[in-house]
Amino acid sequence: MEGDRERTFVVDLADVDTADSGIFTWDITQDLVYADSALAELFGLIATETNRGLPLKLYLDRVHPEDRPYLAKEIAATMVGGRAQQSTYRVRTRGGHYVSVVAFGRCFRDRKDTPVLYSGIVVLESATSASDHRRH
Repeated sequence: MEGDRERTFVVDLADVDTADSGIFTWDITQDLVYADSALAELFGLIATETNRGLPLKLYLDRVHPEDRPYLAKEIAATMVGGRAQQSTYRVRTRGGHYVSVVAFGRCFRDRKDTPVLYSGIVVLESATSASDHRRH
């Protein structure tokens, strides 16, 4: 019977739109941020390296100098307050110019209430409807 057959769905994640957003997980205890190739592209980093984990500092170094204090404060507030993060800031691409992104993240704690993981997504601001929340 046709209804008994297993259905398989194939999704092409390599289409053009995926370059507009990237996924990351920061292992806080190891200080390694694991990210997909789309995030590597947004931050001007090498995907084979981001897939294997890079220190958070390498990502923060790609953030516009004027935006770093704001972003550091947002990350700290998210870790301490247990709230979700939504931040808009600029990052330097491989070409050397800055693009505005919106990051959504959340910190996860272990059973001893210690922050251990910080996961989220970073989206080109032009690809979101959050332009009303622009800081720049």
